[in-house]
Amino acid sequence: MAVFPLPQLEDNAVLLPSSQTNSTQPQLCDVWRDIQGAHNWNGLLDPMVPNLKAEALRYGNLAQLCYDAFDGKSYSKNYGTCYHSKRDLFNKMGMSESGYQVTKYVYANTNLLNQVFGEKPKDQGVWLGFIAVCTDPNEIRRLGRRDIVIAWRGTQTGEEWIEDLRNILVPTRLSYRCKRTGKNQEHHFADGVLIERGFLSCYTSTVRHRQGAAGATVNISTRDLVVSEIERLIQVYEKEMDNLSITFTGHSLGAALATLSAYDIKQMLCTKHNFHQIPVTVFAFASPRVGNLAFAKRVEEIGVKVLRFVNKRDLVPKVPGVCMNENVGCLSKLLHWLPWTYFHVGFELPLHNNSPFIHS
Repeated sequence: MAVFPLPQLEDNAVLLPSSQTNSTQPQLCDVWRDIQGAHNWNGLLDPMVPNLKAEALRYGNLAQLCYDAFDGKSYSKNYGTCYHSKRDLFNKMGMSESGYQVTKYVYANTNLLNQVFGEKPKDQGVWLGFIAVCTDPNEIRRLGRRDIVIAWRGTQTGEEWIEDLRNILVPTRLSYRCKRTGKNQEHHFADGVLIERGFLSCYTSTVRHRQGAAGATVNISTRDLVVSEIERLIQVYEKEMDNLSITFTGHSLGAALATLSAYDIKQMLCTKHNFHQIPVTVFAFASPRVGNLAFAKRVEEIGVKVLRFVNKRDLVPKVPGVCMNENVGCLSKLLHWLPWTYFHVGFELPLHNNSPFIHS
C-alpha cells in the first residue's frame, strides 16, 4: 500500500520518509506523550522531529487504508463494504506488521451520504472505517503504551461534496450512561457549541447493524457503535490506564468525523471516574472546519489534542465558513453566534515546498 499522501504537495514534494531519522533522537516509548500532543507539540513542529514525522505517516497510512479497502464501485454487488474481514484487514492490505487488531467496523447511513456527500445509496449502511487496538507486545513496547485507534474514511466523490455541504451550524445534545445510576443522562457539549449539520448528521445517523455472527439485526447510530466499542475496550484494558491512548485519524470528511468523534469520546471519558486522564489525539489530514468558536474552545478545554496537516492549495480546509472564519479576526469573534461562522480547532501544520521537513 502506498504511503498516505499527506496531502499531495506542490510540485510533487513529499515528506521525508521515516527511515531518514537522526540516530540521536529519543525512543518513541520515552516521549510518546509529547508526540501525542501533551504539550501541544511545542518545539516538535518546526522542524518536525523524526518521531512525530514517523507517527504522522503511520496514522496517515491507517487513514489511507480506509480508502484502499473500501469497495466503492457502484456496479459491485458488494458496494459499500470493506473488501476484507476484520481479522484479515491488515494482512490483506500489506500491514501485517502493524501490531493492531481490528475490533469493530464502523458504518454510516447511506441515504445521508448520498444527499450530502454524493455517495451511491445502499439499503444498509456503508463502511466508513474501523476501530483497532494494539495487541502485539513488541509494538506496545515500541509505542510505550497500548493504543486504540479509530480511522475514518473520507468521501469517494473527491471535492464534489463541498458544493452540497449543508454549511449550517446546529447545537448537539448527546447522552452518556451514568456509571453511578446506570441511566442515560443528557450532556450538553457546552453553552453555545455548534457543529456543522452534515457532519453531525453523518455521525449520529442510524444504520442496520448485526450483533454478532448470528445475532439479531438492530437499528443503531454510528455514534453509538463508536462510543460503545471504546467503552468496552477501556474496560478490557482498565488496568493499563496509565499507559493507554486513544488516537483518531482521517482525511477530508474522515478528518471531520475524527475530530467530532474524538470530542465526543473525550466528553464521555470526562463523565467517568479515572478515565478522564486517557490522552485523546487527532491526526487530521485536509480537515474541513467542524464547528464554531465555542466548539474550538471546548476542544482545547477538555484536552483533545488535534494536529491538522494542511496543503495551502487544498480547498477542503477552507470550508465551510469561507467568508466567516478564524482568519477574519475580531469580526468573526463578534459574530461567533451566527450559524455560519466557523473556526478550525487545534494546531495547523502547513505543507509546502519551503517547509523545513519537506524534501523535493
